[in-house]
Amino acid sequence: MTLFLSALALLCWVVMFLAGTDVWHDVGRPDFRNLQGPPYEDLRAFAFAFYALLFVLVAHAFLSATHLVMHRRSPVRE
Repeated sequence: MTLFLSALALLCWVVMFLAGTDVWHDVGRPDFRNLQGPPYEDLRAFAFAFYALLFVLVAHAFLSATHLVMHRRSPVRE
């Protein structure tokens, strides 16, 4: 079940990435790294957290798969 939820979380991340990319192209590709002002600091923080989340989700999926494989290989205890 955890592996399924990890895969679902990664799929949700991909959908959010694709939707965000469409919005970014529609608004004229603003350069968030160099723009100043109140909304841009928040957008930079959001972008950092968004891309960091990908690594967290991939690590979680990897650890879930590893745990599942190790659990299946271990002998059944009664």
